[in-house]
Amino acid sequence: MRVAVAQFSSKLGDFESNLEKTLQFCSEAKDQGAKVCVFPELNLTGYNVWDITFEVALPLDSPKLSPLLEMSREIDIVVGLVEESPEHVFYNSAVYVSGGRIKHVHRKVYLPTYGMFDEGRFFGHGNRVETFESAFGKSSILICEDLWHMSTVYLSFVQGAKFLFALSSSPGRGYRETGMFGNAEVWMNMGEFYARMTGSYFIYANRVGCEDGFVFSGKSFIANPYGEIVAEASPFDEELLIADLSEELVRSARISLPLLRDERVETTFNNLRRVLDEG
Repeated sequence: MRVAVAQFSSKLGDFESNLEKTLQFCSEAKDQGAKVCVFPELNLTGYNVWDITFEVALPLDSPKLSPLLEMSREIDIVVGLVEESPEHVFYNSAVYVSGGRIKHVHRKVYLPTYGMFDEGRFFGHGNRVETFESAFGKSSILICEDLWHMSTVYLSFVQGAKFLFALSSSPGRGYRETGMFGNAEVWMNMGEFYARMTGSYFIYANRVGCEDGFVFSGKSFIANPYGEIVAEASPFDEELLIADLSEELVRSARISLPLLRDERVETTFNNLRRVLDEG
């Protein structure tokens, strides 16, 4: 099972250009034998959409997405976009597209509003973390800030996800002499930890390039179920990262560390209810 991660530089607000590049990456990934091609958060719109959120948003039945749906007959695709709901609420969303249709939608649950971030002013909060059947097996999608809250990964874990698609547009902070940003190193540490503790593949797609003064930190990577980085991209360049995945390795990791078997969801639920009741 082969996955491709497209480390992508978006043009802010230019859906047509971003879509064209997305399709080019998908075609290249298909030619290299990948079953799924994964893109960063909001790759179809750019990240800092704030004042143009309402111009770049699309309903999920928009004809503009037709070329993407058609490409998904040849390779499954995970992309990020601004979704407009039927109620005209706007979401930072990621969709899994397969066989000519949108198979799964994840709306970003946690919207950062600190430091350089201002998502909460423009987007609605998602309220569900679910699993779905990808080309690889039971999977879950989470978006950037979601992964800084362990609850989202836990919810994916207890629902049996074996493949975590982590989409990000993470601006670089704390440049290191090692040629990477400090936040990229933190992401790798996080991916290693989550992969090992859940016995899952952690597939991290981050963007590169500059946008409104932000420099994005790249270093997309894939961690295997033993928490080992098996593929990683550069800090600055657009590229297609390819790795082979093995469900047998998931099985092996979960036999050696049977945390899912031993998890007590009812204990977690009862204690969360107690905490809420106690205020």
